[in-house]
Amino acid sequence: MLRAAASWLDQVPSLDLDDLREVQRISHALLDRLAGDRELLTRLVNEVLRDQERMDASRITLLLNRLSLYQAPNRGFEIRLNMNPRPENQLVPHDHCYAFATRILTGGYVHVVRRRTNGWSGPFTGTDLEPAVVTLEGPGSTYTLGDAMVHQAVMEPDTVTLFVRGPRRKKLSHAAQELMPPRETWPAPALPGDEPEESRPPTLEEYQTMRAYLIQRQLIG
Repeated sequence: MLRAAASWLDQVPSLDLDDLREVQRISHALLDRLAGDRELLTRLVNEVLRDQERMDASRITLLLNRLSLYQAPNRGFEIRLNMNPRPENQLVPHDHCYAFATRILTGGYVHVVRRRTNGWSGPFTGTDLEPAVVTLEGPGSTYTLGDAMVHQAVMEPDTVTLFVRGPRRKKLSHAAQELMPPRETWPAPALPGDEPEESRPPTLEEYQTMRAYLIQRQLIG
């Protein structure tokens, strides 16, 4: 892995914590500062191309595209930049294997946090969920969720978000499988003849397209 050039990110405390409120405090401070540091954000995006590990961790997924900007495994976190949402594929309630925090840079979305009726762990279906909190998130909004929470984020087409995840806390994440998007809506394969995948690394052309997308929206220089 190519080490990112030194920056204030190297001083961010560990997110390998059980206290979700402390995770929230650290994450929100990190995301707020990075959102305002256009020079560093630009550098991190550009570095992805020269770092195969971050390139492989960047993904084209059935929900959106993302770049892996900064990895700190010794402090239990990774920073991502999410963009190019596919709203028609975002109706699936799901959880994550880790706690995370998100800050909206452009666009926005309807965010639905759901209450499980069959316990706090293991698989679930759509019938096991009830709406609990519905919010409208716009530029500058930041929130944190723990690994047990089930949610949906139905994004506007031009939404770009910063995302920081903590360490894995459970073996598998879950989604309401009966609501998963059909295969014909999954990302096109990277090579002709390959099968579509729910998630795969970007091609060089896709990385360049994402970078141009961010420049056009004046999020990086």
